[in-house]
Amino acid sequence: MDLSTISQLSFPAFISKNGIIFSTNDAFRSIIKGAEEQPVEEIFDNIEEHETFTITRYKDKRMLFITEQKDQYVYYIGKENTHFSDLEKQVTELEKLNRELDSIIDNSYDGIYITDNKGITLKTNTAIERLTGIPKEYYIGKNVDRLVNRGILKDSVTKKVLKQRRTVSVVQNNFEGKETLITGNPIFNNKGDIEKVITNIRDLSELNRLITELNSVQKKNAEYEKELELLKGYSNSGIIIESETMKELYETATRIANFDATVLILGETGVGKDVLARFIYSKSKRSSTGDFIKVNCGAIPQELIESELFGYEGGAFTGANRNGKPGMFEMADNGVLFLDEVGELPLKTQVKLLQVIQDNTIQRIGATKLKMVNVRIIAATNRNLLQMVTEQEFREDLFYRLNVIPLSIPPLRERRDDILPLIQFFLNRTNLKYNLDKHLKADLKNSLYELDWKGNVREMANLIERMVLTTSKRAISHDHLPADYKKERADPHIHSLKEAVEITERNVLEDAYSKYKSTYEISRVLNTSQPTIVRKLRKYQIGQS
Repeated sequence: MDLSTISQLSFPAFISKNGIIFSTNDAFRSIIKGAEEQPVEEIFDNIEEHETFTITRYKDKRMLFITEQKDQYVYYIGKENTHFSDLEKQVTELEKLNRELDSIIDNSYDGIYITDNKGITLKTNTAIERLTGIPKEYYIGKNVDRLVNRGILKDSVTKKVLKQRRTVSVVQNNFEGKETLITGNPIFNNKGDIEKVITNIRDLSELNRLITELNSVQKKNAEYEKELELLKGYSNSGIIIESETMKELYETATRIANFDATVLILGETGVGKDVLARFIYSKSKRSSTGDFIKVNCGAIPQELIESELFGYEGGAFTGANRNGKPGMFEMADNGVLFLDEVGELPLKTQVKLLQVIQDNTIQRIGATKLKMVNVRIIAATNRNLLQMVTEQEFREDLFYRLNVIPLSIPPLRERRDDILPLIQFFLNRTNLKYNLDKHLKADLKNSLYELDWKGNVREMANLIERMVLTTSKRAISHDHLPADYKKERADPHIHSLKEAVEITERNVLEDAYSKYKSTYEISRVLNTSQPTIVRKLRKYQIGQS
């Protein structure tokens, strides 16, 4: 090769002499001008010299030169190659990706263990040290069989993966006694051969501990919620109960709320049958799919009861709406129909009601076709239906249809634990309704506690509102009781020991609260703990608005 040969080449070429560029051809000069008599190392950057070729960089161009040396001359024949730049970028990206993967692996909470297809450990992470107590560097280059022989591993998941050629999971205790879930996954090459096995090691002892703690907390929360609901006396539903009898009754009502069986609520006038029926509805799924429709069977004239319950077609009778009218059953579709005072239903209507319960169908007055309805029936009465059956005033078959789930509400005089909380509830409600701030003195509360409350809760609500509105003083005492109630108190019943203790306890707490206000001061004066005072004040609803 000589100078004339170099000049004829279409590839960039030059000749150096003792490291100085001696001659260049046109192709070279089209890329690099003024290179003659310049040192090679000053023209190019990053010169990588090999035995038969040299890789250089000129500005942003990457060039490969075939080299041949004769005496003191070196001949360079080259080509600009962007492929080298692409490879360099790819290498840089791969190095960055490797660093990220190394960081992810090393910071994983689970232990990660990578071996080749011979079981030789290639890589592991820091978590392995926490799980085994052995530095991660110890594993590198060691075969898993050796680790099993030394007792560090009880069984080799890697070997199982290599043998079964699939993902394998085992649960085992390591040599430190920690329960671990070990999952090995095979990595295949293009030929379908296993190249590596990646094993994930998870500490189950910590997970089991957390699950146990979570279950314990959830169980306690459930217990606390139940106790809190009972302590509040179902106040979120506008219900005040403290007696064990009523708590059991409402717990039963909660349990049967989502069953569509017919409910029959029994009890004297004013005990709260309507409240219990609405409570069952509010706790049921039907509260989100339909309405609560109440029908007072004793308040509707007999000649209108059927049209009210079942509806009528247009022109069915004189005075009827020409467009017809839906009955209560249709209005309660997918909801609850509350038949209050069901014992007042005429026998003729009882027959139709029985048909609705049996077939879930109604027929409007004047209609020729039946209509399907999806209604849950809750009935209530203050009468003895069984006696009415005997006297042929109530159908026996209807009675048993209604009496699937009987709930009997005791009168207020038989659940005196509810009297004082209810008195406070109605006092608070009346004060709020009329923007007043009145309170009842202890002697009045004692008097109210001793009453027989023949009208039950309804009578109590009316009496409290009456006294709050008619008494000019802020503090209402026994003297403000209506005369007929004072006469009833003249022959008080004998309290049980528990009732007497509660009355005395409440009076003492009310006196202390009016003087000190702070529960810490009250507990100090009464020589008991502050939590006890808080619990007792809540029980008797003292100081609650």
